[in-house]
Amino acid sequence: MQAKRGRVRVAVDIPVTITTVLDSKPATVINLSPSGAQVQGSVLPKGTTFQLDCEGYTTYAKVMWVKEEDCMGVRFPFLLTEGPLFVAFENAQSRAHRRGMPPASLPEGAPALAFAGFGRRAR
Repeated sequence: MQAKRGRVRVAVDIPVTITTVLDSKPATVINLSPSGAQVQGSVLPKGTTFQLDCEGYTTYAKVMWVKEEDCMGVRFPFLLTEGPLFVAFENAQSRAHRRGMPPASLPEGAPALAFAGFGRRAR
């Protein structure tokens, strides 16, 4: 588990599909937090908004940085609160806690909104 930008990230290995207006490509999420992820195997230009599809669930994201030819950091417009990526984060965080690492927590007052569909917030 590593702390970056005020959020705790956990190591994961989750196959996903990156979908843009023109293309879909396979990739792998290699670390994850409720606010973003590091994706390996496919990159898009910095600033690109796209869909991250996992097990039939869509999470929207924006490319914040491209480090290497096949690695990028992405931010979610709303914190993860449901879906397979959220479950994977919770499970990885729980495993890390059982190994003696402190549990992750969101800062007090952090927004916890999720997409209910394209451009909609869940309430």
